[in-house]
Amino acid sequence: MLSVFFTVFPVFFILGASYLIGRFKYLPDSVADALNAYALRVGVPVLLFLAMYRLDFSKAFQVPMLVSFYTGAVTCFILGIVLSRIFWKRRPGESVAVGFCAVFSNSVLIGIPVVQLAFGDAILAPVFGIIALHASSLYTLGMVTMEFARQDGRGFGETVRAAMSAVMANPLMFGILTGIALNLTGLELFIPLERALDMIRVTAIPVSLVGIGIVLNRYRISSELSEALMVSVLSLFIHPLIAFVLSYHVFGLDMLFVQAATVLAAMPPGMNVYIFANLYKRAQGLSASVLVIANILSVFTISGWLLFMQSL
Repeated sequence: MLSVFFTVFPVFFILGASYLIGRFKYLPDSVADALNAYALRVGVPVLLFLAMYRLDFSKAFQVPMLVSFYTGAVTCFILGIVLSRIFWKRRPGESVAVGFCAVFSNSVLIGIPVVQLAFGDAILAPVFGIIALHASSLYTLGMVTMEFARQDGRGFGETVRAAMSAVMANPLMFGILTGIALNLTGLELFIPLERALDMIRVTAIPVSLVGIGIVLNRYRISSELSEALMVSVLSLFIHPLIAFVLSYHVFGLDMLFVQAATVLAAMPPGMNVYIFANLYKRAQGLSASVLVIANILSVFTISGWLLFMQSL
């Protein structure tokens, strides 16, 4: 419990301090929009580019582990959409944003340090295998579904073209695909350029957290508490439960892969859920609420999953 607290604490400290900065007008509210734009168009794309460029693909992939993790993710995405439509009467586009909140776990900021601390360096290869597909596959899923949800009378073919155009034009996808391309071709970056990109990379997470912390002042978290709790249950309990059942009971994987799939699935929603909601101007208040509520709850739920893994 204490180790998880120390891992999560920096995130809450930055979010909380940034919230107070916005609350007491130390910085103007408009700063949040600029910071979030930087994160979406510069910081996070560079972070993803370097992650893909440096990944050892030969050691990272285990197909049954990936099936276990992403089956749980897609299931929670669908459940989030359906439940928000039925019980909270969300419009189609808003429901997709809610589903995205349930599917996009914080696999980098919290996931990597938690699993490394709990299970050692040996688990990092399968973890990076999951992370390699995480942003690209889930952003594609969210964007394609969003384009269909707001197709506005367009035909199937036109909607597919619009969806793929939106996916490929996204700066995050550009970072992922260019990183993979350089990795697979064996081309090496000019060392001074790589160092410059590293300087940008380290700004991505803190800048995003500051932007989100300030923007939280725009929303009343309690106003969407019940829906945020629903999303939190999907993200913190249902997703890892499905990943565990499939990886352990169905595929019978080595425990290292079970731990990677299950514990990474147990991470709370990351900052990308707000970036996604802000990108489409759908359910921004709910995504901000989920970020706070799910991350607070995750201190306890992650501890529970870690204890469960250690008991096997």
